[in-house]
Amino acid sequence: METFGVYNFTLALIYNFVPVADFGIERLVLRDIPRKPQKTSSYFSRLLPLRFLLTTTAYFAALILGLILGQPLKQIFYLAVFGLSIIPSSLTYLITSFQNAREKMEYMAIANISTISLTAFLGVIFVFAELSLIWILLAYVLGQSIVALIFLTKVSSWNLPFGWVVDKDFWRKTLGQSWVFAVLTILAVFYLRLSIILVGLLKGAYFTGLYGSAFKFIEAMILIPQSLALALFPLSSRLFVDSKKKLKAVYKKGLGVLFLSSLPFVLVLMFGSKLIVSFAYGWDYLAAAPVLSVLGLALVLFFVNVLPGNIILNSSRVKRFLPWAFLNFLVAVVLGLYLIPRYSILGAAYAVLGAEAAGFLINNWFVWKVLRG
Repeated sequence: METFGVYNFTLALIYNFVPVADFGIERLVLRDIPRKPQKTSSYFSRLLPLRFLLTTTAYFAALILGLILGQPLKQIFYLAVFGLSIIPSSLTYLITSFQNAREKMEYMAIANISTISLTAFLGVIFVFAELSLIWILLAYVLGQSIVALIFLTKVSSWNLPFGWVVDKDFWRKTLGQSWVFAVLTILAVFYLRLSIILVGLLKGAYFTGLYGSAFKFIEAMILIPQSLALALFPLSSRLFVDSKKKLKAVYKKGLGVLFLSSLPFVLVLMFGSKLIVSFAYGWDYLAAAPVLSVLGLALVLFFVNVLPGNIILNSSRVKRFLPWAFLNFLVAVVLGLYLIPRYSILGAAYAVLGAEAAGFLINNWFVWKVLRG
């Protein structure tokens, strides 16, 4: 259980730095390329070295944060090994962001499925070989590296000619626009895994393992609404310029679809939590079942809360949303600090539910202001 807690803490901390490596570039590509498709080659060749520079920065920032948090050297070593996965994943998702901007979402799906499959395959081999935790973490690094190399060999045939152009003026202009996307994405990613980190800091590795076992299902299921929101982003970008009336209709329909899509998952998690936890992890993890039930209720909010970003990030008012995003993050922190010491891992789940409810109100209040403007 304790080893599983260390594993979850390592993943949670490193995943928080994935958006640092991106620094809002993906959203910039998704916003600009649908409007200016002729700029694709120019953007790609100039963003590739910039993305590499940002990725290196993110890697070392993750290790520094681990030291600041007072983690032991063994934990820092785990972070250093698993953190290497940021490099190949950053390359893969730069490529898929251009394909997403062309509304070719299947490439992102292929990347995700391939990475998960390879990681699971290698991880199972390492587990049956009774290798240490470090090898389990390396499975993800190797899976990401293989996918990145395959995608890199395909970019020319996808009309993304490989280039390495160091254009500092372009970089300054890009970062001047993308930083706000980066801040919002970094906040969102830290926010998503904040409860795991708080449990780790306040309760220790054992309880992190318990809580993380339940939260893993939420992390996996969130990919479903995120994929739908991502698929709608290029359309939202165009409609934001062409017709806000049509954009409002698409947004309302999208919220309805996401809400209805969430209900089967919510019901399964709420009423089948004991069966799911015992089947996936064994009876030793049964204490996580009530947590999964509460997180299942929060899942409906996770589904509908992915869509407002399409409107907010395409708006010229996006910088005005920053204080509200920080407010939502602060709500999550305060709820976690109050509820976790009192109600342990169940308190963490209730903190997530409360923060998601606050986020729904904040996000949609801002969206309707933008759409009315």
